[in-house]
Amino acid sequence: MSLAEKIAEDVKSALKSGDKKKLSIARFLSSELKNFLIKENLDRELSKISEENFYKIVKTQVKQKKESLEYAEKANDPVMIDTLNFDLDYLNSYLPSTINEESTKELILNYIKDHQFTSKDFGKLMGLLKRNHDSQIDLNLASSIIKKIFSE
Repeated sequence: MSLAEKIAEDVKSALKSGDKKKLSIARFLSSELKNFLIKENLDRELSKISEENFYKIVKTQVKQKKESLEYAEKANDPVMIDTLNFDLDYLNSYLPSTINEESTKELILNYIKDHQFTSKDFGKLMGLLKRNHDSQIDLNLASSIIKKIFSE
């Protein structure tokens, strides 16, 4: 069973158990996956989504939920904060685990040393990280680490 098909199973199980929070986020993610299939002019069968595209869609949703969480925290809305945290936990459960901040920094320092990158090579460095480690690292974290390294 593909990861996308597992989402459809989550929808069914949440319906049966009456878990409204899980049903909400699972349906949302399922619709995003189907929208992708429609946009790509593919058959509307969830099994047609590649693992790479699945992760890309889920990462996009995580990013959007994190931005919404920031606004909810600024607005001091505890109900929305709780809902968004639940959604983020659910979405993150479908992503491969990423390496921690220390390991990310070490990886970046090795790339800088090996390729003799300077602050002008920020884009090249980010491109290498994305191409070689996209599913292993948090690229937003990597970006802030790189900026910090080059500002020292």
